[in-house]
Amino acid sequence: MSLTVPAGEHVAHPGSSRIRAVAGAGVRDTDRVNGDGSQISPREDEVLQLLGEPLTYAEIGARLFISPRTVESHVSSLRRKLGAANRRELARIAAPGRPVAGPVPARRPAPLSSFIGRTAEQAALVAHLSASRLVSAVGPGGVGKTRLALRVADELDGEFDLVAYVDLVPVLEPDALPAAVATACGGVGQSDRSATEAVTATFGRQRALLVLDNCEHLVDAVSRLVETLLERCPGLVVLVTSRVRLAVPHERVYLVPGLSLTAADGVSEPDAVLLFRERGGLPAEHAVTERVARICDALGGVALAIELAAGRLPGLGLDGLEAALVDQLGLLAGGSRLAPRHRSIEELLQWSHRLLSPVEQAVLARVSIFVAPFDQAAAASVVAFDPVHERDVAVCLASLSDQSLLSPIPDGTGLRYRSLEAVRQFGSRQLHAADDAMARRRHLAWAAQSAAELDHADPRPIVWCDRVDAVVDDLAAAVGWSRRVADARADGLALGRTVAHLLFRRGRLREAQHAYERVAALAVAPDEAAADLEAAAAVAACRVLGVQAAALDRAAADALLSAGDETGAAVVFARLAEYGVRFGGMFEVGVESDVLAAHLKDAERYAHHDPRAAAAILVARSHIGAPDDPAAPARADAALAAARAVHDPVLVSSALDAMMLTRIVAGDVPGAAAAEAARVAPLLSLADQPRGALELKDALHTAAFASLGAGDLPSSQAFARQHRDLVFTRADADLATEELFAPAALSGKWDEVFEHCDRYLEAWERAGRRAAPGRAMAPAAIALAYGLRGDDGERARWLAVRDAMRGIDAGAPRLGGYDAVFDAILLLDQDQPAAADACLRFSAEHSPSFHDLLFAQWHAALAAEAAVLVDRADRRERVRAAEEQVRGNVVATEIARRARALLDGDGDALAAVAAAFSRIGCPYQAERTTWLTSRPGPTTIEA
Repeated sequence: MSLTVPAGEHVAHPGSSRIRAVAGAGVRDTDRVNGDGSQISPREDEVLQLLGEPLTYAEIGARLFISPRTVESHVSSLRRKLGAANRRELARIAAPGRPVAGPVPARRPAPLSSFIGRTAEQAALVAHLSASRLVSAVGPGGVGKTRLALRVADELDGEFDLVAYVDLVPVLEPDALPAAVATACGGVGQSDRSATEAVTATFGRQRALLVLDNCEHLVDAVSRLVETLLERCPGLVVLVTSRVRLAVPHERVYLVPGLSLTAADGVSEPDAVLLFRERGGLPAEHAVTERVARICDALGGVALAIELAAGRLPGLGLDGLEAALVDQLGLLAGGSRLAPRHRSIEELLQWSHRLLSPVEQAVLARVSIFVAPFDQAAAASVVAFDPVHERDVAVCLASLSDQSLLSPIPDGTGLRYRSLEAVRQFGSRQLHAADDAMARRRHLAWAAQSAAELDHADPRPIVWCDRVDAVVDDLAAAVGWSRRVADARADGLALGRTVAHLLFRRGRLREAQHAYERVAALAVAPDEAAADLEAAAAVAACRVLGVQAAALDRAAADALLSAGDETGAAVVFARLAEYGVRFGGMFEVGVESDVLAAHLKDAERYAHHDPRAAAAILVARSHIGAPDDPAAPARADAALAAARAVHDPVLVSSALDAMMLTRIVAGDVPGAAAAEAARVAPLLSLADQPRGALELKDALHTAAFASLGAGDLPSSQAFARQHRDLVFTRADADLATEELFAPAALSGKWDEVFEHCDRYLEAWERAGRRAAPGRAMAPAAIALAYGLRGDDGERARWLAVRDAMRGIDAGAPRLGGYDAVFDAILLLDQDQPAAADACLRFSAEHSPSFHDLLFAQWHAALAAEAAVLVDRADRRERVRAAEEQVRGNVVATEIARRARALLDGDGDALAAVAAAFSRIGCPYQAERTTWLTSRPGPTTIEA
């Protein structure tokens, strides 16, 4: 018998060359070939003819006296040789012109819009289907389960003899399920067999894929039918989409995620952004993409939510969409009228809600109070009142998770649960007034207890930070609710102060400042508001935001005056005057002298001979007066005595800081460093309160730099590391690490510089690239380290950062201080002693600043070395002057000794200097000293 396929016969894959090879040609059963020459055997031909009849593999095997598995093998071979996608195409080839026997499954729904992204998800689902005969694609409503399943079915169409798709949304009763599946699969019901038997006969031993879509309302019935079909039909693979897993043996669950919010490798933008732009017709511009990414993130990457939001774009624009996200249920409406559940997110959630038990509905509504992921204990504290018993909570949370209304999140110690914002808003709408009030009061009580436990715990471990981060949004939400309920305000106010304190200790300084400001606005008594405003001002100062700190302290003084506490206001006015001078580097533009005078005048007006106010005024005057005034040391001594008399460690610390300045002016840099070091220990116990923490931060900062000026690099590094480890700066790497760079750069430990500098820069840029001239030593030191390593590009980049931090134009002249020292070190390293000499002389010709005085010993030692290397006429005088000036500074002393050895040509002395540098931990200077022993002779320059 010969096989003839009429010309033009169409099959599912008409582009296949192997099908075209036999189409329209008579081929004998002994020499039938496909397009590439492979032959069809006589046995394969017999199997092919029987495929045209409604026979199972077992029945074909019985006719030919072979096993069903051998039949399956022949069918696979025929499909390959003839290019047929499945058994139906083979049957059409075997019996042209005759209706093909067997089921005709319902056509899979054609998508109305393009399919975006999901490459990784498709691959994962295909892999699951290759490894398991039952796969459940599970996820929340609207996440895109149906579209993904249809896409995978299309991809696998050629791998199966039959691919059947069944949408179960119209099937409302469990008993109707088998008949619905039989109809969708093309099964012909017979009076003598059930619908389940008809479905079983349809699939038989075929290699078939059955897609059961939207199963969540028929889970038990679907589970029973699927188990029966898998047992009876060995070639069947089932793909289920549902909001809840079937929970049957051998089920492999694939959790369908939201659309990706970050771009994969080799992909220009995330799937969520691409979908929104494609549906909304937006251009691929960076500014647009960033805004779209934030919108998609707020929508949780849910495909339906993104499509509905994009549909509102013509009427709202991006600005309107961003504003409308606070009411996602109202925003996300307007979908296809052909799919009622997809008209809006709310209708979709109503479908899920109807499937819940009354207790589950109550739990879903009550946990909507949580604005962040929560654990089981927290949920029980809030939701366990009638009709919910505490014993019900764990089971209900698991059930809601199974139904994709909550997402379980492992956190290392257990599970936390979160809901998409739309689900949370939906749940909140289900709260009855009585339930809402009770649940929120319980939420406030839980928040107060959680905050108190955290406030009494050790804040240093990272796990403490994680615990704060996990609950702080809910603590703030509880405070927000308490404002609107008269009899809850007092508890909410106390909680608000604890939250602000937790945020401060956590290092989330911006949020802590704002939390203190909000609490101050809620305070009933003005003296309480003043305390909160002072705390907010201190946090702003920790952030190096001088203008904000001054404004908050001024508001605190006004509140104290309103409360009748004039002496308290006097202390704050004195602090405003003190900080305007002492912390001038945190102001982009210096504070005018008449403003300082006005603050001091107000302080004196309200002091009324109060000892603490008087001490604060003396401390302020010790900073305002010029440090080179002959009376300055006496002012500092008087301020220190007054501060000690009132036992105020913050005022004592400030007075010691003023004393440090007088010692700097006197040329006693080591003495200044000792005064700064004395500030640290008494402040350690105040590190968890904003005002004391600010003083401790400044003490460590200044002690690190004073030790640096004194050449005590180990102490400088120790203070810098202690500053880095302050708990309240750990979230701001720029504030925490800026003291580390100068001692590491000057000692030659450049790996420490490079280890931290990128994180430092990223944090400064994230904070808005704020200008603060007093902080510019850090980027200058990083630039020095890169210069000494020979990386001119990185050096130029960091010099630009230094200038931006100072708020000056790039390339503006640097007159002295550490700039002259750092530049001279680099120029000497580059064997440009004449340029180094010119740089140092230029610096010396200008009025000395604080940093000039602080680095005077370094300056003198480097100037002596440069003078010797260029053979200046006054080189001997410079060396002698340096030897006198550098006493107490071990590094500058060794540089001066090196200058003397070079002047005298003493090789043994140079070797001793190199050994000394190694001993005190300055590997760069040790290496430079060794190099100088072989340097060519000097170039003479007249004085």
